Amino acid sequence: MLHARLLVLAVVACSSPAPPRPSVPNDAADARVADASGSRRWFAGDIHMHVAPPDDASEVRMGIAEVANSAREAKLDFVVLTPHLWPGRRGAAFDREWRALATTARETRAPIMIPGAEWTTPLGHFTVAGIDITQVGKDFLASAHELGAFISVNHPFAVPTKLPAIRASHFDMSYRAWTGNAAAAPIDGVEVFNVPLALANLISRPGGKTGEERAWLEADRLAREQRHRLTAVGGTDNHAFHVVATTWVFAYEATESAILEALRAGATCIGGPEAGSFRATGDGGISARIGEIVSAAHRITLAWDGLAQLFIDGIDVGEHLGGFVAATAGLPHTYRIVVGASRSGFIYSNL
Repeated sequence: MLHARLLVLAVVACSSPAPPRPSVPNDAADARVADASGSRRWFAGDIHMHVAPPDDASEVRMGIAEVANSAREAKLDFVVLTPHLWPGRRGAAFDREWRALATTARETRAPIMIPGAEWTTPLGHFTVAGIDITQVGKDFLASAHELGAFISVNHPFAVPTKLPAIRASHFDMSYRAWTGNAAAAPIDGVEVFNVPLALANLISRPGGKTGEERAWLEADRLAREQRHRLTAVGGTDNHAFHVVATTWVFAYEATESAILEALRAGATCIGGPEAGSFRATGDGGISARIGEIVSAAHRITLAWDGLAQLFIDGIDVGEHLGGFVAATAGLPHTYRIVVGASRSGFIYSNL
C-alpha cells in the first residue's frame, strides 16, 4: 500500500498544464516491433539508499541487514547502497567501513545489493556505483568516470521550500552545475523521481514546475544538445524505514553486472514497469527499446501496449492508443511515455 500511495503522489507531483504540441503526423501505425532482447525482463529496485554504517546512525536508521530484509519484503530485486561521502570524509576510516559494506553487500544474494556512495559537493549530490569507491582519485567525479562508474545526479532541482513536515525541503540540494550553468560533471543519469521531494512537490512548485518536471526537461535538453544518452532513475533517498521500488531496469538477470549494464544503457522505467513496452522503428526497419538510438531520416514509428501519454523533445503530445508516427527531419529527438504511474526512459532518434 505504501508503494502504491507513493506512486500516486509522484504522478500528481509531476502533473502540469500541457505545453503547446509540436507539428507531427498523427496517423500512428500499430507497429508490432519484435523484442530481440532475448531473456531480458524488468527488475525492480532503488538506486538511492542510505545505510549505517558508513552513514552516521544518528542520521540513518537502517543497517545493511535491515535494508536487505525490508527490500525483500518490498519485493525489490536490487538496491544501490549510497552512504554519504564528501571531500572531508575521505580517508582510511571511511575506506574500511566502505570495504566492509561492499563485502557484506555482495554476500547478500537476494536482493542484489550494489555498493556505491552519494558524493556531495557544493555543486550537488551524485550517486556513484559500479566501482571500488576506495580507489577513486582526488578529483572524485572525473576519476570515478575514468574507472567506469555509473554516475547519476541526485535531486537536481531540490531548492528550499521549507515545508514543516519534510526536512529535506529545508535545504538547497540542487545540482548547481545545471541550475547555475557551472561546468558540468560527467553525468550518466538523472534522478527524475526522489520520494521525499516528490511529496514536497505536491505543495510547492518554485518557478511553476516541480523539481521532477524540471529534471525531465533538463535531461531531455542535454541529451539532444550534447547528443549524449542519459538514464532516468528514481530513488527513495531513504534515511529511515521507507524501502520501496522506484526504478525498474530491463536486464538479462538479477546480478550486479547485469543491473549496472542496464543502468548504463538507459534501459529504465520509473514508478513501475508498465511503460516498459515502449519501442520504436526507424529507417530500414531497425528497432529500438528504451535507452537505444535509431536512425530515422524522415519519420519514426513509436509503439507501446495500451494507452499512453507521449512526450517528444519534452513536449506533451497527448494520449495515444498503441503508438504514434513522428516526423524527424533527420534531427536528434527524444521520446518517452507515461502509463499510469510508470514513466519510461528515453528512446532517441539521430542522437
